[in-house]
Amino acid sequence: MALWLRLLLYASLALNLVVAGVVAGALLRGGPPPRDARDVIAPYIRALDADQSRALRRAFRSAARDGARPGAFLAGYRDVLALLRAEPFDPEAVATALERQGDAAASRQALGRRVLVQHLSGLDPAARAAFADRLEAELENIGKRRSPPRD
Repeated sequence: MALWLRLLLYASLALNLVVAGVVAGALLRGGPPPRDARDVIAPYIRALDADQSRALRRAFRSAARDGARPGAFLAGYRDVLALLRAEPFDPEAVATALERQGDAAASRQALGRRVLVQHLSGLDPAARAAFADRLEAELENIGKRRSPPRD
């Protein structure tokens, strides 16, 4: 495999891990993702009210516990650390470890989407409309932050 293609693969996997980390961190730590997060789910998370956010975090944690072994997220990083320090360096082993992390991140993202849809499905029409209003306001704020200032 060409070096530039490997580097592109590593960069893509790293970006996927960052996005998954932001989403998982937001759900697990109890706050919204950083304002500069560039992932698709961030506006949805920020549009939740406090009660919805707590309920969604609980549902995500419960579902994540059912499908993963404890510490698996950090174990992937520890595996890469060991591979980075190993001599001789094995780029294929690092690529494989990064792919495993990318797959795990994609699974967590999918779980987050399923939990969000399940939560939204349980809302009554008024609560869903209120969520839609908050989401719309969040999207307007994003648009304002990304628009160049006008004189």
